[in-house]
Order: sequence, then C-alpha cells, then structure tokens
Amino acid sequence: MGRSVSDIYGRLLGRVIGIERNPFGEMEGVQVEATGGIILTAKARQMALTPKTITISPEWKLESEDIISELTLLRKRVGALESLKDSREIDGEIYSELLESQKAGYLDKVKLASALVGSMRSRLAEITGQITSLTRYLVNAKLDHKSGELDEDSLKLAQGSIEPSLRPLIAERNDLTLSIKVVEQVLPSKVSIN
Repeated sequence: MGRSVSDIYGRLLGRVIGIERNPFGEMEGVQVEATGGIILTAKARQMALTPKTITISPEWKLESEDIISELTLLRKRVGALESLKDSREIDGEIYSELLESQKAGYLDKVKLASALVGSMRSRLAEITGQITSLTRYLVNAKLDHKSGELDEDSLKLAQGSIEPSLRPLIAERNDLTLSIKVVEQVLPSKVSIN
C-alpha cells in the first residue's frame, strides 16, 4: 500500500491504494490512484514486484504473448494429429473428432487474435498521435528559441517537460509495432475449414 507504480516503459502511473484478494488471500490485483484521482486496476499477472518497485505490463502485451503461444501450440497439435492419421496410429473416427475440436479451438483463437490486433492498432494510432503532438511542440519551442521569441531557460523548461514524456511513448510505440507484427505472423492469411 502506498508504493509507487510504474509501467514497463518507465512512466510513473501512481500509487497503490487497494489490493484485491481472492477468498484464499492470494493477491488478484491492485488499484492504483493515478494523477487527477483516476483509479486504475491492474491484474496480478500484469505486475512485476520487487522489494522497492511495482511495474505494470500493459494488458495488450500479455494477451499478445498468450495468443502467440496458443496459436503456435494449436498449429503444432493439428500437425501432430495429421501425422498420426498419416502413419495410421489413430482411428479415422477419433481423428475426425479430435480434428474438429482442434479446428474449433484454433478458429476461436484466430478471432481473438484478430480483435486484439485491432485494439493494438488503435492504441498504436493514439500513441503515434501523442508522439507527433509532443514532437511538434518541441520543434516549435526550438524554432521560437532560434527566432528569439523564447529565451534559453524557457527552451530548457520545454525540453525538460517534453522529452521525458516522449521516451516512454516511443518505447511503447516500438513495442506495439513489433508485437503486432509477431501476432500477425502467427495469424493465418486466410481461414478455411475442410
């Protein structure tokens, strides 16, 4: 309680004001009071705890890692099932039942992955807009300084305010871009059911 919480990109999110526990007393999440009194909730799986820090991973990051792992495993299982059928180690009827089950699970995961990529793209667009705005503000401050409209101290103040906000946004943008690419690589280009 009261500990500060940051995200994996280094942004200070706020401080812990509440802990959610299940009936067995195990921590399920925390409530974080952010700037302006906004309350954020983080699940236990999003948190990395050390004696001095609490770091939160965005939910999209964990979901993308889960989807990648699950789709990869389901593809391997369908391939293994095909191999068992080809080597006649499995009865045709059992093969059909198992194949339908695996395909249904795979299609569900593909739908989830597609929706996740959509929400990740929305977040990417939001972050890109913020980066563009902050960069524009920084360039305008430098332009104002060069033209004599802004003194050295004001320029330093602007840079000191803008640049620390830009770094984590750029890091998250790069992380999102890479994660979207990896999820899209495990998604099929088209889905067909035989």
